[in-house]
Amino acid sequence: MSELPLDPFSAALADLLAPLTRAMIARGMTFAAAQEAMKRALLQAAIESEGDGVSDSRISVMTGLHRKDVKRLRADALPDHSRKTVNRAALVIGFWRTAPDFLDDAGGPRDLPRETDADGPGFNDLVRLARLDVAPGTMLATFLDQGSVTETEDGRYRLRADALIPAANSEELIAAYRATLSTHMQAATQNLLAGAGDLRNFDRVVRYSHLSDPAIAELSRMARDGAQKLLQEINARARELQDRDAKPDPARSPAPSGRFAVGAYVLPTPGGTSTDEP
Repeated sequence: MSELPLDPFSAALADLLAPLTRAMIARGMTFAAAQEAMKRALLQAAIESEGDGVSDSRISVMTGLHRKDVKRLRADALPDHSRKTVNRAALVIGFWRTAPDFLDDAGGPRDLPRETDADGPGFNDLVRLARLDVAPGTMLATFLDQGSVTETEDGRYRLRADALIPAANSEELIAAYRATLSTHMQAATQNLLAGAGDLRNFDRVVRYSHLSDPAIAELSRMARDGAQKLLQEINARARELQDRDAKPDPARSPAPSGRFAVGAYVLPTPGGTSTDEP
């Protein structure tokens, strides 16, 4: 009696999980903890597929989770503040780097006073412009603690060039890892599940092997510079469009609520460095 052919997705899943399991081991995360996270993910996927009113029994059939686990997990929603903190920080920094009122003559983010002065609006105005449900003082304290912003001798606040790079092993780094990777996975998964004729997300990668280390370094610089320029241009235009769409328009109801994300990554693997690629 012949065995059923292996689902290609099962083989792909092991490769997809490989980087995650490396991160798990590095952080001392056990299988039990990973299993609990998987249960929560399966539950959420079932609810998104069937709607909030889906029964525990239906979720159990769809996912293989025991009904006791389904009931427990539905009643035990975990609060999550890390992603919101990272999103807030990225939004404020994005405005600081692109909004004309917060740029210097060279087009870079200018040093800001706390409040508006003769040079223009201050940090408090920046946070208010981003329309966040957080006090400007709280946001400033967060930036100072993270080292994203430093205070100058004359009492102004300066945005560091690497402000979007969280400190090693920080909560912000984990939240950024989560936000970046989950967004890319969502785009790729939508493409995987898309039917014939459905629109697909742009998701491409360029790969080359048998390259020297100098060639890899040159390609890395080229990719980083090009990707950074593109992201900055999109960030500036997205801010302009968001400001436009925020203006009251009687002909448009309800208010715009769509989302957009674009990302980029570069993975150089010099000779002699271990890799998952065959």
